[in-house]
Order: sequence, then C-alpha cells, then structure tokens
Amino acid sequence: MTLKEKYKDYFKVGVAVNEETIVSHKDIITEHFNSITCENAMKYNDLCDEHGNYHCEKADLIYEFAKENNLAIRGHNFVWHQAIPTSTLEKMQKEELLERITEHIQKVAMRYPNIYCWDVVNEAISDDKESYWRETVWYKVLGEDYIDTIFRIAREAVPTTSKLYYNDYNEFDSIKSDKIYTLIKHALDRGVPIEGLGCQCHINISQPSVDTYRRALEKYAKLGVRLQITEMDVSIYSSRDMKVENMTGREIEAQAKVYADYFKLFREYHEIIDAVTLWGVADDATWLDNFPVKNRKDAPLLFGVDHEPKEALLRIMDF
Repeated sequence: MTLKEKYKDYFKVGVAVNEETIVSHKDIITEHFNSITCENAMKYNDLCDEHGNYHCEKADLIYEFAKENNLAIRGHNFVWHQAIPTSTLEKMQKEELLERITEHIQKVAMRYPNIYCWDVVNEAISDDKESYWRETVWYKVLGEDYIDTIFRIAREAVPTTSKLYYNDYNEFDSIKSDKIYTLIKHALDRGVPIEGLGCQCHINISQPSVDTYRRALEKYAKLGVRLQITEMDVSIYSSRDMKVENMTGREIEAQAKVYADYFKLFREYHEIIDAVTLWGVADDATWLDNFPVKNRKDAPLLFGVDHEPKEALLRIMDF
C-alpha cells in the first residue's frame, strides 16, 4: 500500500518538488503523494526578474507535471520577505507597491488557476520575543494592515475554489504561536478572507515534543480555519547542534519515532487538517544539507539518498 492510499481517509499527503526532482524522483512522487508544492518556482523572485519580466518555465513544468499525474498543487507563495525580485521595491511609495503586487498576484493566479490553496503571506511574524511584526518591505511600505490588503487582493484574483492560507514556522513555540493566533483572530474579526493556517513543522529528533505541538494545534483549532502541515521534515540534528556526523542507528530510531508520533497526532486532528506536506522527496535532495550548517549531510525525509523507504515511512504506515 502506498502512503497516499493509507491516508486517503485522513488528509492529502504532499511533497515539495522542483523542476529537477519531478524527473529524478518521479516514481516516488507519483506513487506515494497526491499533492505537491513548488519548493521555489512559484515564489515572486523566481517568476519575476528585477526588470519586471516574467520567466515561468520552471513553474510551468511543475504545473503541467501535476496535471499529467493527477496531483493537487499548493501555491507557494505570493508574499514573502525573502522572495522579492528587486530591492527597488523598498523605495516605492505605497500605491506603487500595491499596484505592483496586485499585478503580480493577478498574473500568477490567471496563469495557474487549478491550485487548491495558496500561501498568500509567508512568515510575517517576528521571531524576536519583543516584536510582533517582521520588519519586511511589505510591512515598512504598506503598513500594519498589509496582511488585510494582500489577502483581499488575493481573494479577488484567485478562484473561490482555492483556499487562502497564512503560513509560518516555529508555530509550536508558545510565544510565537500566541502571535500567530492573534494575527489570524484579529484579521478574521475584521472580515479578512483568511481560510487556513499553514504550520511548517520544521522539527528535529529532539524537539519539539508531541505535547508541545498538540498545544499549538489546540490553540489554532479555536480559530475555526482549516489547518495544513506545509513543510515537514525531521532533522537528525538538534536545532543548536553544529556537529557533522553520519546518521547512526540511534538517530534512525529516534527519527522514526518522531514521525510515527507526529503522524498519529495529525490523524487525531484530521477533521481540521486538510494536508500534510513533506519538504522534499528524499534525503539526496534536502535544503537542510546547507542549513543551518553548510555542506553538512542531513537525512530528514521518509526516503533515503538511495530513494528506498526508511524506517520512518514504515512507522507512519503502521496503524
């Protein structure tokens, strides 16, 4: 039985892909997953260059791959501080920037209509415990109500069949989760069309605990919006661990247990969780090989560097 078959009564199981992995990892993607996310190809600066010219070849390839293989596709993302095509956006007046981002959202939404949800705004909340907003070009130029504005622009541009999500990381941290909850709750009170919350779930074999994550899910459930786990991976290193070593039997077992415990938790909340997406197909192609330590081999996914199923996959299928 495949992963998507095992979880068909619970939620979509998705995976982040790029223009290379849809070829090199095609068999795993089409066999085990029923939803995909463009790792980078639909981000603003990947679609649009500094002169305002659009280059959609990579996103087009992935979009067509999804259609050809009957895969649902998540849109990721419209607005993110690390995906701006040019620093000149910071020099624009408010109306000029609004016109620019409105045109971008409309253009992308029209080109890719068959997308079941969009991460409209990504990572707007500060990690600084003393601050609320992340100091981004969007915040600085458009002001504190930019979340409201961007979501309303997206709702006008995107088909109503596509749900609009806010997406963030460290969503399990008690202080940051309070800020995320407050952002969405107050926006909903103002009638902003936020329909879902994306919980990235970049975790490791040491933390956070399942109970910590459960508390965050309980908090978010009170919002009445849909939830998705959008970028899950389980690093074999703790968050402050700078060492470099090969994965041993201890890490393999620890990782398998974390995956099993978390997927059990997600099954418990399947009535509000619509999808669980892994941030990569297999361990030979993961962003964690270069973050937070450059050129350090990590192994955070369900399939190994040889594309064979790992113990973690077997565990999440064992129920």
